[in-house]
Amino acid sequence: MKKIILLLFISIFTAACFSSNPAKDFQEDADLIRLEHLEYWAGLLDEYHNVKGHYPFQDTLKKKAIVLVKIATKQQIQQLSKAKFDANPKGRFEERPVKALVKELEVVLERSIDEKYDLQKIPTTSPIGYSYFVTQDGYLVSVTCISCGVTKVSTLLMDGFTPTVNIVSKGMLGKVTKALTKQQMLEHPTYQKWKAKSFHKEAYARKLVTQNHNDSK
Repeated sequence: MKKIILLLFISIFTAACFSSNPAKDFQEDADLIRLEHLEYWAGLLDEYHNVKGHYPFQDTLKKKAIVLVKIATKQQIQQLSKAKFDANPKGRFEERPVKALVKELEVVLERSIDEKYDLQKIPTTSPIGYSYFVTQDGYLVSVTCISCGVTKVSTLLMDGFTPTVNIVSKGMLGKVTKALTKQQMLEHPTYQKWKAKSFHKEAYARKLVTQNHNDSK
């Protein structure tokens, strides 16, 4: 009987070990952080608008122009410049560095901000980092969310397989597929379901984030 119990315990333990998937766990934790950061950057942009009456760089736009800021660390930017991961390969958008965005936010909000970046350092099959787009109609903030899949509030990048979640200002509603305002996103049941998930290694994930809190400086 003892041998049977021992064998049963060993088989359960072995199955548990082999069912663990560190890469998948990391991505799920990274996605929870990405959603937090989506809210964070959108909140800063809305706060900026409350002060200035427009969004960062919106007042400098030429007619029909679009400004893009890749919200990414120096290391991530090097990777995102590669053709496979470049969000602006044909130069359609006028790019501004994240350093300029951080400075603009800090000057107008009159405080230092924590720079929140994707905790994944190097992309594998999908782009990393976040994107801020601004047009004459308003802004879009986009993050990847690998575990989110395609839902009523998440869509795919042009690569056809990378899920993204997008928050827009009111003026951009209806202009970006499945994008919602920050408040609408927070209230959506699908988004709330994502946010209710637990971390696998939360302390480790947050440590990676804090390492880059002033990367642009």
